[in-house]
Formats: sequence, structure tokens, C-alpha cells
Amino acid sequence: MLAMFLRHAVRAAALLVLAVNMAYAASASATTAPVAGASVVGPLPTPQFRRYGVADGLPSGPVYAVAQDRNGFMWFGSSAGLVRFDGVSFKTFRHSDADPESLPANTTYALFVDCENRIWAGGISTGLISYDQRSDRFRHWQHGDAKPDSLSGNEVWSIAETSDGTLWVATDHGLDRLRADGNGFDHLALDAAGEHAASFGETRALLADADGRLWIGARRGLFLRRGDGTISRVPIDPSFEGDVGMAWHIEGGHGEVRVSMTGGLLVIGSDGVARPVANKALAARRIPSSTRDAQGRLWIGTMDGLLLDTGDGRLQAIAGQPLLPGGLPGSKIWQTALDHEGGLWITFEQSSVAYLPPDWNGFARFTHVPDDPTSLSNIAASAILLARDGQLWVGGENGWVDKLDATTGKVQHVVRGVRGQIVWLAEDLRGRLWIASPGELHLFDHGKLSPIDIRKAGIMRPVMLCAATDGRIYVAAWGGGVFAIDADSRAISKIPMEDPTEDSVAVDQIGCYADGPWYASADGLRRWDPASQQMVLVDGVPRHEILTFARDAGGFWLVTRSSIDHYRYADGKARRDDSVDISAKPFTSVLTDLRIDRTGNLWMFANPGLWQLGKDSRQLKSFGPAQGLSNVEFNSGAVAIASNGMMFAANSGGVVAFQPALFPASVPAGSPPQVTLASLNVQRDGAIHALPRDGSVVPLHWRDRDLRVEVRVASYVNPEANRYRFKLTGFDTSWVDVDHRGERDFAGLPAGDYTLEVMAAGPSGVWGHLATPLRIHVQAPPWARWWAWAIYVAVLALVGGLGLRGWRNRMAQRYRLQLIEQQRELAEQASAAKTQFLATLSHEIRTPMTGVMGMAELLLGTPLNAQQHDYAQAMQRSGGMLLKLLNDALDLARIEAGRLELELAPFDPRQLVTDVAQLEQGLAQAKGLRFVLQVDDDLPERVVGDAVRVKQILLNLANNALKFTQRGSVTVRAQRSADGLLFSVSDTGPGIPEASQARLFERFEQEAGPQRRAGSGLGLAICRELADMMGGSIELESRMAGGSTFRVRLPLPEPPPAAPVTPVEGNRARRILLVEDDTIVAAVLRGLLEQQGHQVCHVDNGLAALAELPHSRFDVVLLDLDLPGVDGFQIARLIRQREGAGRRLPIVPVTARSGSEDEALARAAGMDGFLRKPVTGEQLAAALICYANIDLEEIEPG
Repeated sequence: MLAMFLRHAVRAAALLVLAVNMAYAASASATTAPVAGASVVGPLPTPQFRRYGVADGLPSGPVYAVAQDRNGFMWFGSSAGLVRFDGVSFKTFRHSDADPESLPANTTYALFVDCENRIWAGGISTGLISYDQRSDRFRHWQHGDAKPDSLSGNEVWSIAETSDGTLWVATDHGLDRLRADGNGFDHLALDAAGEHAASFGETRALLADADGRLWIGARRGLFLRRGDGTISRVPIDPSFEGDVGMAWHIEGGHGEVRVSMTGGLLVIGSDGVARPVANKALAARRIPSSTRDAQGRLWIGTMDGLLLDTGDGRLQAIAGQPLLPGGLPGSKIWQTALDHEGGLWITFEQSSVAYLPPDWNGFARFTHVPDDPTSLSNIAASAILLARDGQLWVGGENGWVDKLDATTGKVQHVVRGVRGQIVWLAEDLRGRLWIASPGELHLFDHGKLSPIDIRKAGIMRPVMLCAATDGRIYVAAWGGGVFAIDADSRAISKIPMEDPTEDSVAVDQIGCYADGPWYASADGLRRWDPASQQMVLVDGVPRHEILTFARDAGGFWLVTRSSIDHYRYADGKARRDDSVDISAKPFTSVLTDLRIDRTGNLWMFANPGLWQLGKDSRQLKSFGPAQGLSNVEFNSGAVAIASNGMMFAANSGGVVAFQPALFPASVPAGSPPQVTLASLNVQRDGAIHALPRDGSVVPLHWRDRDLRVEVRVASYVNPEANRYRFKLTGFDTSWVDVDHRGERDFAGLPAGDYTLEVMAAGPSGVWGHLATPLRIHVQAPPWARWWAWAIYVAVLALVGGLGLRGWRNRMAQRYRLQLIEQQRELAEQASAAKTQFLATLSHEIRTPMTGVMGMAELLLGTPLNAQQHDYAQAMQRSGGMLLKLLNDALDLARIEAGRLELELAPFDPRQLVTDVAQLEQGLAQAKGLRFVLQVDDDLPERVVGDAVRVKQILLNLANNALKFTQRGSVTVRAQRSADGLLFSVSDTGPGIPEASQARLFERFEQEAGPQRRAGSGLGLAICRELADMMGGSIELESRMAGGSTFRVRLPLPEPPPAAPVTPVEGNRARRILLVEDDTIVAAVLRGLLEQQGHQVCHVDNGLAALAELPHSRFDVVLLDLDLPGVDGFQIARLIRQREGAGRRLPIVPVTARSGSEDEALARAAGMDGFLRKPVTGEQLAAALICYANIDLEEIEPG
């Protein structure tokens, strides 16, 4: 039986029994004569739950408990912390090891709010926790073996407070009473009639009633402690078969106490005996909680879903439907509770909370339920019709028509095979069903579906049908007008219209009445005139668009885009006697239907929206989720009214049913809602600072900014409809309305005293006030206080005597500041000019230096006598020194600008120091010095770093050592260190005084001596900068006449093992295209290349290079970047664009540019490698080996 309940949960929920609805339906059926066929006893409301989950701010994990504090805020105990919900957002208090003032423990199973609005919480192994909202502080009690008056156990299952203010705590070891001072607990002994024990043992549930009694659910059974301290066992009806020692919650009030247990639910009556509710049905269920609502219905939360006992002896099962809009979010329920408004809150295992408004019972819904063949065929319904047998015809998307019994919820799937959406339904006098769909009309009779040929008659788009008492079916066709079909012969005739226009066929509505069909369109309102056999204009109604209309006993209502008008109608003439302005209402452009209930109130259906207009009150009320209406998209205007007044409407969520009599047009004003100050903070010293909310004057410092005030109204019926108004006396001239979040920011308040008043309204529209207006005092800045003004007077008196002197001092100070500012601007301009100058100088020097050094290299390769050879070598060394000075200056400028970047790659440290030794060996021999290289055996074969910069550091240090050493030796050593490599350069020179060592690494600094003029003073500074960039350091150890040792520590890691490298082909003879506009540089490069055996073709511009490439085969292109006309970057891109698939000609740029970004730009343009002028023959050879040996298909000539 239970399985059947769960399988059909939604349908069963739609049939929940409400006593008031049953009484109304019964009286309606008794007093109203039914139309032909059976009358419909209306369906009963369907609970539509509002769900909150992780996406709304709820923490992930089970939600065990719920309670409402005295401010109206909802509190939830979860496995992930303590959660507060104020109707706008969730705030989660969590434990943090780094914050001693945070929540002591996360898991919260028990939750309680005491008379002072403190929050008490407990859980498994968490102990007892309290949270004082006024001070925003937590307090924690735990069990201690060495403290007999500590908490008896750390598993806290329930908390209660009796009317005398005593707090009681149920733990896994017994029942504790917190002492009045909050320091320690008294452990209550079980001392009942006929049984005595040191404790109650495991105690799981507590409830304190208004009489000061404490109800106790323990492993030993149920007990009652009276106000005088006596304890007695609660007798349990012997028929109860559940576990009397497994109480989950004891709940109730107002004379009823309920005990939720494993195996059933007990209700303790006035005689003190606990009796089971629905004993057999609940015997196999675990029931954690139960709640009785304001209408007397009992909601029972179980681990299998929700049950509702409406008092008629039956239990209605509501199973979890998390995928169904408005369905129960889950099946495993932990607690249910009512809030102050009567709304029902339910907590679940599945990271969710559900809310059911107090007025949820206004609407019933029938929809499609997945895997339930007895539900509607699909979710969205587009047409509905009251059948002659009292049931409902329902049609929807994909051409289905079902028959719905609203009293039982049973559905018959009747019609299939109609193409498209069912647009309208009509039933003729013989009970045959006429079905309109896009461009088609069908007749369904005795199980057979027959198409009606309507296109020959000119009906292209039927949109509405109605069955008249004369046996004909009237069709309103968009763009065609009105047609009549003989239901028996199926003959179709077009109904002529009086004075037709093109707007006459813009259909809005058609309806059949005792006097024939009435028709509304963009051209006005028409009726059937038997005399003229045509649709004539209704006399007295203006000729404009009629959105919809409805007939009543004395006339009719019609709706236009600006008003709802009532007309008296008699003898073919209409006279307007009432009008309601709706021009500013939101539904005027989306209205789909208008209906009148038995009391004369108007109901307007729209997409979206449902509104009621009171006949007498003229109050306009909207309906939505707060009244149990989860879907308000009435897009078809299909509405059916049963004989008892029940209305049924098709919408995108299925079929909605409601009894209009349950919604009076005017309701008495409710009581003002409670308005609470939820948060008050300000920006202070760069951080958000919380301000006191205890009713005292709120002090603001003179530097405070962005005062933020958050208020909340304790109403959850429709949080987005809550309204707020603020008025800050002394700042605002009138009330300021804000949105439903109830928040307002004050960016900066002038000094003074203010009073903030707040008003808020919930769904009733009644405004409530903040109980205590917020008084705010903004401190005056120090310069505006009374003592400051006294000082001002004294200072002014003093300044009067020293005014001239002060004026002069100020002018002098102003001039000094202007001078400082001017000097700063000049310094910045000088720095920018220096950077630009160095870049320009580098470019301009490198080009001629290419000629100087290249020609020297070429000259050295010719037969020379000894003197000529020395001259050429001197020229080359001087050029190298000049290039070093230039590079040092550029490196220093890059470091200052932060643009120097390290290029990390694996390299061989042995080879690097060997190269340094080879480069410096000649200088050492020239000076008659020994140059010693020491490499430790454990030196890594490869490390990762910028080999160029490491070599630069060692060359600088070695050069300095050779420069300042007159006799002896210079030693370079490389060894492994704990975090990388250690390089040292030692000499036997004169040594460096200790006083000079600290400044030696500063820029443009040298030690005095005979070699002082031999350098720029930049080398050591650059070495230190480079070492710092690599994460290393440089150390100096020196003593006078004892030489010096520079140690360079660099954290250079070893690379992972690399795949074996295939040897590349040596530097064979190549055919090279040289693109260079400077003739001297071109001659140098050509000479160096031809010395190596290569064949060189030189052109002086990019266009000539492009012209040369198709006619000759080249192995590589050496390309200058700064060419006249088209620069090197553009030439490289053009070459790449002309290359075919799989072909790539190596392009190596040779440039005098010194910018760090030039190499990246070159690679982006498709170039390979990068050479800076001046270049040597060795550099050219290395570049050709690296790039010209790439095994790629060359560009074919032509």
C-alpha cells in the first residue's frame, strides 16, 4: 500500500483533503442546479514547495534542524555549520582553526532559541554551543573527565528551556541542567515512582511546555518532569509497536504533545497517555519530526517522505520529487517546523530546505509526472474544456488530448495523432469532440479521429471554437473571420460581418451564448443577429480593439489596453456604466482571458500572471507561489468553469484548479510585521567594521565611510514582494524606497546627529516600523571640534602678528616645492632621454662597429707581418672593449627599467668555465700571469640557467682580476654547492680595503689604483644585479696585499634527463642570401662568410630579396631588420606567406637593435634565431650550423 502511495505521490498530493474546501464544494453542489451532465466536485489543493539549496547559499550536506528566533530569522543546523536565513540570503557560521572566535564545531543536530534570543546548538561530539546575537560571540561547553560538573557527554541531541529560565540539555549520557551562572551543569537523576537511577542514560528529545513541565524522551522511555521537580513515567498505549527508547523529537504545544519515534508517532492526550497515530501505517517508518499547522493538519516527516493527516483518518503520502517544479526536494526528512506566519519549513538530508507558505492550499495542479502513465501526457497544457460528463478534456503540445477526472486525479489518454499543438476544444450537443490545431480541424467521435476539410471553405488558421445551442460549431479563424459548421452534415459557411475592415479578422475571442455567438476582434465587439444573419457591431461599444470579454447577468465586461469596462445590455444596445483604469498595470499587453466568478469578481489570466479584480472593492490582487500557484504562464487563455464555480485553466505547467470563493476580493488588514535591524557596518581603516545594534547611539568616526544598513521583515511568504522604506532625519527630505533586499548605503555623512527610521511591509501590505529608530552620531573631524575652534582663535591672534613672516615662509616653501617638482620632472625626462639615447646609441654604434671589428677579423685572416698583425689585434680588442662597455650600459638600463629577462635553458657548466678560461688566457699571457682553471669532479654535467648571463658574470670578474693583478696568478674555480653551483675568481693582486668593499658593487665605483681608469665602474654592479635576478649572491673576501676572492653562488638546478639528440650535419658550404642596406656591414658579413666557403648573394633592400628568392635556391637568409621601405619583419612575413606546405627557408635576423623585445618580435614574424651586430665569423658559423641544418624542404626556384 505504501509503495502505491509513493509511486503516485504527485497525483495523491493533488487530492489532499481540506475540510473547508469539502464543505464549500458540498454546499455548492447542493444549492446549484447542474448543467447537462454531472457536476464537478472540485479537486483539492496541491502543495507547491519552494526549495532552497546550495545554489541559493545553503552549505552542502545534510540539514538536520530548523528554528526561528525572536527577530523572525530562520536558523538551520547542518553538517557544515550553523546557518541563518533572513529571507534575502543565507549566512553560514563555520569553524576555522585560524579563528578562535568562530563556530566551535560545525555539525549541528540540535537547535534551540531561548527567551533572550540566544541560539543554542549541539551535535555529535560537538558539545553545547551558544551564540549571542547581540555580542556576535560563541561559547562552548564540553565534557571533561576531570570535571564532574562539566557536560555529561559531548553528543547533544536536544535542548529546551522551561518557563523559569532553566536550560536543559539532553546528551548521550543523560539529562543536564545548566547552572544559572553558566559555569557547570547539574546532572539530573532518574527518580520516578518505582524506579531510581543515577541518570536517564541516553537522552534524545526534550520539550518544555507553557506550564513549566519538561517532557523527556530517553532510552529508558518517556518521562515528565513537573515544575515542582517530581518525575513520572508517561504511560504508552500497549498497541504501540515502535521503539519507545528511540525518540527523535518531542514537539507540540497548545495542549498537544507529539513524540516522533522509530516505528510510529505518539500523541500524549489530556489524560497523560501516549497513543499512536495511524499505528499500522507508520509502524515500519522512522519518523524524525511532526508539525501541526494553523488549519489543524498534521505534517509528519519521515525518512521516506512527507505524510499529511488532514483529520479524516487517512494519510496522504508526498514523496520526494526533486526534478518536478514545486515538488518535494527529497525524501529523507530530518525536521519540520512552523514559522510565526504559519509557513512550514522542512529540512532534508540532500543539502536542501523546503518552504510551504501558510496559504498554500488555494490551488491544485495536475501535470505530467515522469514514469507515471496515469498522469497527463505532457507538462504543458494548451487547451481545456469541461465535458458534458463533468470531467475535463485537456490538450497540449504534440497533438495529445487527455480526459481528466478532477475528483480522483485519474487520466485517460484519449487522442493521439493530431499534428502540432492543440489550439482549442469544443463539444457539440451529441458529446462529440471538435479539436482545432494549427491549420487543421478534427472531429473525435466514439474513438475515431476524423479530419474536417476546412481549407476549401477558407479556414486557414482556426484559433477558437465554441458550440452553440443551435447545434452548430462556430470557428474563429485568424485572418478569415467567423465560420459556422453544421455538426451533423459538416457543411461550412462563412458568417458575414457588418461593415467589415481588415481588423475584423484579427481574432481576440469568440463565445457562444443563449442568444448566439459573440465575437471580439481588433475592430470591436460583434454579436449574432438572427434577422440579418450576420455578425453585427454591438450598439454602444466603441469600435476599437477588444482584448477579451465576459458576459454576466446584466450585461458584459470587456477589456481594452487601457481599461476594464462594464456595459449594461438590453434590447441589442449597450451602455457603459463602470470603468476601471488599468493603463499602468503590467498585464495589459499579455492578457489572454477574462472570467467572472459567482460573486461577480473578475479573474484575468495572462502570460504571465493571474489577477483578481474585486467587483465592489476594486482591489486588484495578484496570485503566485505565495498562494500555492507555482506556474503563472497562462499562454492560451483556455479556462473552464464547473457548475460549482470551480475554475480550471491550462498553462505551461499543466492544469490549475481553484475555487474562487476561497479568495475574497477584500481581506482585513493584517497586523504590522516585525522589522529587525539585521546588520550595521561601516568601512573603517580599510576594513568592514560591525557596529553595535543594542539600541544605543551608534558612534561613527569622522573618517568612517560607506555606512551600510540592512533591515529585514520577518515574512517568508513572498520575500521578493517585501517592501522597505528608509528616512534618515537630517539627511533625507522624504521616504526613500528600496528593493526587497532591505539594504541602504550612506557613502559619507556630514558630522552631526541623525535618526534613521525604517518601514517595511510584507505580503499583507501593512507597514511596520523598526521598533527603535536608529540614532547615529557622526563625529566631527578634529578640525571642526570646539577645542579646535579655540585653537583657531589663538592661532589667528598669533598669525596676525606673524602674518608677513608666515607669508614669506609659505612663498619660500612653495618655491622650494616647485623647484623639487621641477627637478623631479627633469630627472624623469633625463631618465627617459637616457634610455632612448642608449637605445639609439647602441643601434648607431653597432653598425659601424660591425665594420670595424669585422674588417679587423678579415684583416687578421690575410698575410700580415708581426707589426700589422699586432695592429689588427689591438683594433679588434679595442672594439671588443667598446662593445663590452656598450652592453654593460644597456644591461644596466634594462635592469633599471625592469625589462631584462633571463633565458633559462640547460647548459654545460664545465664547457662554460672552459670558454671563459680560453677567452681570458690570452690577456693573462700578455701580462705574464698564470691563469688557472679548477673544475671539481662532482660538478653536474648540465644545469638550467641563463648561460649567457652566467658567462657575463664570470668574464667581468676574471677581467677585473687580470686588470688589477700585476704578478702571480688568477684562478677560476667551479664546484657544486648545497643549492646549486659555486663559482670563485681569485687573484694575487693588491687586495681591496675593507672600507671600500661595501661600495665596490655600486654603479660607477672603482677602487683607487693605477688601473682606476681602465673600466667604467659598471661591471661589478651588473654582476650583482644579475646574480640577484638568478636568486643568487656575490661575496667578496679580500685583505690588503693578500689578493681577493669573489664567490658567486647561483641556485642552478639540474634538468631532467633529456632524450638523445641526433647529431646535425657540420657547416658545409651554403648558398646564402644577405639582405643588408649598409655596404660596409654587407662587405664584412660577405667576407666572413666567404672565408668559411659559403656563396653569398647580397641585396640592399627587402623588395630585391623578394625578387631574388623565386629565381635562386638559398640555404638561409641573413636579414637586417631596419631596411629602407619595407622592414625586415614585413619581409619575413611575406616570405612565409609565399612558402608552400612543408617548406621552410631559415631566416636569421642580423640587427643592431638592442631592445629585449626584438627577439620575440622576430620569432613572431617567422624568423629563426637572432644575431646582434657586431657579429664574428664564429657567431655566423654557429648560427648556420644551428639553423641552416634544419631538415626541412627548401623553397624551389620559380
